[in-house]
Amino acid sequence: MRLRNLALTIAVVLGVCAPVAHAEDVALVISNSMYRNFVDVENAEAVLAATPDLEGAGYKVIQVENATEAGLQEAITAFETALSEADRAIVVLSGGFLHTGSVTWFAPTDLRSPSLSAVGFEGLPVSAVLSYLQQKPGGAALFLASVGAEGPGGLVAKGVGEISVPQGVLLVQGDPKGIANSLSRDFLAEGVSLAGAVKRAGSSIRAKGYISQLSTLSATGEPTVGSSAIDATILAEQAYWQAVSDLNSKQAFQAYIDRYPDGEFAAVAGAKVQAINDATPKVTPEQQVEIDLKLTRSDRRRVQEQLSLLEYDTKGIDGLFGPATRSALKRWQSQNGAVASGYLTPKLLQKLRLQAEKRARRLADEARKKREQRDAADAAFWQATGANGNEADLLAYLKKYPDGLYAEPARSRLKAIEAGKRQNALASETALWDEAVQSNKIRDYRAYLTAYPDGTFKDTAVARIEEIKASRKDNEAVIAAKAEEASMPISPPMRILLETQLRKLKFDPGKIDGVFDKETRKAIRKYQKSRDIEVTGFLTRRTVVRLMAE
Repeated sequence: MRLRNLALTIAVVLGVCAPVAHAEDVALVISNSMYRNFVDVENAEAVLAATPDLEGAGYKVIQVENATEAGLQEAITAFETALSEADRAIVVLSGGFLHTGSVTWFAPTDLRSPSLSAVGFEGLPVSAVLSYLQQKPGGAALFLASVGAEGPGGLVAKGVGEISVPQGVLLVQGDPKGIANSLSRDFLAEGVSLAGAVKRAGSSIRAKGYISQLSTLSATGEPTVGSSAIDATILAEQAYWQAVSDLNSKQAFQAYIDRYPDGEFAAVAGAKVQAINDATPKVTPEQQVEIDLKLTRSDRRRVQEQLSLLEYDTKGIDGLFGPATRSALKRWQSQNGAVASGYLTPKLLQKLRLQAEKRARRLADEARKKREQRDAADAAFWQATGANGNEADLLAYLKKYPDGLYAEPARSRLKAIEAGKRQNALASETALWDEAVQSNKIRDYRAYLTAYPDGTFKDTAVARIEEIKASRKDNEAVIAAKAEEASMPISPPMRILLETQLRKLKFDPGKIDGVFDKETRKAIRKYQKSRDIEVTGFLTRRTVVRLMAE
């Protein structure tokens, strides 16, 4: 019975079955012309002229003007609710669009800025709209109305960009007036197929995707193709098969077999069902329980973060449960009195979350206490050394606290001291010292000390030699950490989030812009030192897990 219902649904969507009572079609029309932080979009409201024609063609129209981020969400929710019972679905978006190389967003009127960090969180992804429309193959169309040429803009560019259209969905682009006219005049005309409407509209639009002679958006539900009852029957089966092929699922192919057991494509459909059965992996009861949780990739990343925080290494936080993640899960399960299956249940998911939250609170409390102790020791050492202002004490402070509370004042005072010494030093000594500073190599600092063992810059030369030696010891760890950071998929929005988290924890990363500059690296080093993580200035997995857990 379930498969026969699916068959009926596909046939109704395509408008090729016998006349039956069908659900009300649905259309979502959004016009954004007045933007708070951008130039208004001229004539964006022109698409609203198509609303009466949509209603006349039997569509339930959800119309929104100048939608904010909240308004877009509300409109999409209403559209989603109506979509489940609809045969055909049309979405019209008119206004401002932004895109990267792979993603296009429709901008709400209250979008803060055209930056990736803003549009990535506040914009409406066109791909999400297409995902909704893909549920109605053969009877779904997306109309995008925009004004003006596309233009560059850093990571995000103006305009619609390149869009990948899923099977069974028609995509139409043009200016607002052209979209409104072609929709009312061509696509909603009785008996005009999708292909016929595209041809009638001509150069006023650009169309791609599902452009079929067998489907229509008009009120008749059936394109005027074919001249006899036999032709109509053949076309009905062909259209049904086309929709089934677009769905490409076992249920769809079985639905075709049920409807056309002796049909033209029955043998192919049967082979498809068998191939899907053969390719479908057999799952254990434990695997099925986890499958039923319907974890998103973000959910899986969160699980990996929680395991890593509890010292169960997943060898990455990518949202993909590979052998390392399964192994980490098994170790955690075995140490928590559960069957070590490597798969999650609702109770285990909750237990893991609670443990991770508890550890995160404990680590944050420990970090706070350590920071207070470290800052107190730093301040006491400064009072005993650098606060006195002489060169030896300032160097001693920087040696012990290179990124300390008073590191910047210490370096500033040392520069002033060095400038004073230069005025009193011999020209020959100053020249040799400048060469050493320029090269910043141990051999040149030693050459200076050999020539001037009691020279003006003796203490500074010794200190810099020790700094270079120390940096060499750390170099291997820094290289490994740099490679680890490069291997992790840290997106620009994620970088901004990490910088924000550093600032929240009182480690100033400088400008919050997603660019890891000198100030950001310094903040990361300070954070790592405060959390007893190997100090490199680069984001290792352990660093990211700890940072995001706080």
